[in-house]
Amino acid sequence: MARRNRRRRANERRRQINTCESEPELGSDDLSELSCEDTYPPLDTHIYRSNPLVVEGQVLQLQNMDSQVEIKVEDPISNVNSQHMIVHQRKGKVNTLRLGHFLYRAALRGDWKAAKTALSLDRTIACIEITERGDRALHIAAAAKQTAFVHNLVEHLNTNDLELEDKHGNTAFCFAAVSGVVEIAKVMYEKNKNLPTIRSSIGQTPLEMAILLGNREMVEYLYPITPLKDLNSKEYMGILVATIHTDMYDISLKILNGDTRIVTSPATNKGSALQVLARKPLSHDHRIRGWIWQRLVSIIATIPYVPYFKRIYSSLQMQRQASQLVKGLWEQILTLPDTEILQLIQETQIFHDAAKIGNIEFLTLLTHSYPDLMWKVNSNGCSIFHVAVINRQEKVFSLIHHIGAVKDLITLYKDNEGNNILHMARKLAPPSRLNIVSGAPLQMQRELLWFKEVKKIVPYSLLEMKNGDHKTPSELFLEKHNKLRKDGEEWMKETATSCMVVATLIATVAFAAAFTAPGGNNDTGAPIFLKDRWFTVFVISDVGAMFSSTTSIMMFLSILTARYAEDDFLFSLPAKLMVGIQGRKDRDIAETCCCSCLASNHFICGAKL
Repeated sequence: MARRNRRRRANERRRQINTCESEPELGSDDLSELSCEDTYPPLDTHIYRSNPLVVEGQVLQLQNMDSQVEIKVEDPISNVNSQHMIVHQRKGKVNTLRLGHFLYRAALRGDWKAAKTALSLDRTIACIEITERGDRALHIAAAAKQTAFVHNLVEHLNTNDLELEDKHGNTAFCFAAVSGVVEIAKVMYEKNKNLPTIRSSIGQTPLEMAILLGNREMVEYLYPITPLKDLNSKEYMGILVATIHTDMYDISLKILNGDTRIVTSPATNKGSALQVLARKPLSHDHRIRGWIWQRLVSIIATIPYVPYFKRIYSSLQMQRQASQLVKGLWEQILTLPDTEILQLIQETQIFHDAAKIGNIEFLTLLTHSYPDLMWKVNSNGCSIFHVAVINRQEKVFSLIHHIGAVKDLITLYKDNEGNNILHMARKLAPPSRLNIVSGAPLQMQRELLWFKEVKKIVPYSLLEMKNGDHKTPSELFLEKHNKLRKDGEEWMKETATSCMVVATLIATVAFAAAFTAPGGNNDTGAPIFLKDRWFTVFVISDVGAMFSSTTSIMMFLSILTARYAEDDFLFSLPAKLMVGIQGRKDRDIAETCCCSCLASNHFICGAKL
């Protein structure tokens, strides 16, 4: 009887366990691609059904492996139903994790069929965090630019689900703005019109993110649907500055003309926008001058398969938009009192920043309406012309010839170290400007030409003026250019040596060819082909090669024996180098003619024979 009761109780426990195990789990066929990263020990309830202590031990092992799931372990005497509830709680957690990992891979690959299978098992996994950053499936798909996947997933989500953020405060719409895929942003916006207003944890709107990354198409889409009226004036100007940084001048003009808050915003905000424009050249080196040529380029740019002219037209259009932007901002600044204008110029240094990079168009626009800017100096006591000399900006420096007698007063300015404008011309140019020409000798020549040009406009009294270190401009030049002079000397000697070896070899060959007539001589000693026209060409070419080789040897020899003073790099050494190289070119041409004559003479002789 007792044995029968124990058997009946065991059967009841067996039925309860089977009922628990009949809960829906992941099918191996549905999720065949899932690679299990988290492995858990099996709950061997089929083997140890009659021993609840074994089941409890396995539950404890699961609890140690995953501390995120809080499992309360009852006393071994507690009923079996509680233990099976624990098993179900753990299995649900395992299934959720596996589904999340599977959905992550499906979103990354754009595999909607696999994702649909996972969502059919548990619809809530579309909204759970599946990465350490707190990303949902929609975040992953938007970042991976999976347009079709996003479209299908959005249909399965509620409106509020699209506003879920990761741990950095970014919605999936922010990811779409960063990706630059307009179609993804459209799908989300049609579902939830509030998405463009939701900011990240650092206060950036999706529009600002797209601007900073230079996604022009995305910016053109987001700008009309973003309520900029909700931004304060500082944030509004921040977006304007961001568009200038990324060369989106058309959007900048819309922002400038689209809100009256620009007019009433603080002068410092406008100054920051102008400061960015001052550091960006308004013109590009496309060498298209005149409205007629620009109009012609704009017409050609409309023809398909002409990408070069399209780039030029785009560059010209950006130049016009940037000029309009500068004019618009500067006109608003001119409405301020003179004291505020001067304070703005002094604080932002926009005028001198433009002179530093050679932004001649920017300077011309500003000085045309406010000529007093010519007199302003920066924190080092330098005017724009002093800055132009230091940075070797010849276009900016040429403006000094258009200001009349004012230039005589500006040239008397000295910086905080006592350097006049001639001292600044004697300093070494910045590497970016020095490397415009190649070769140390030509760089040295360019530096001397700069000094010679500046010397024309300074009074005679400044030629020998000493600075704060008690050095004249000439002494400062020797100190700053000593290394460049040595590099130039080494470069010239190496070049002259290499070229002179070649010139000597060719001169030797040309000299020997002059006494070896093609075809030989007759009994009287005269060349057989003396009256042949090809022989005449041969003689002239040989003489030319001989003369050119001799000239090159003399020039290169004079370079090797030069004294290499600073003034020699201005004209003497470059001229000798040019004559020597030109003689080498003439020599090569003459040698080619000689070879042609010999070949022609050979075939003519063969034909006659």
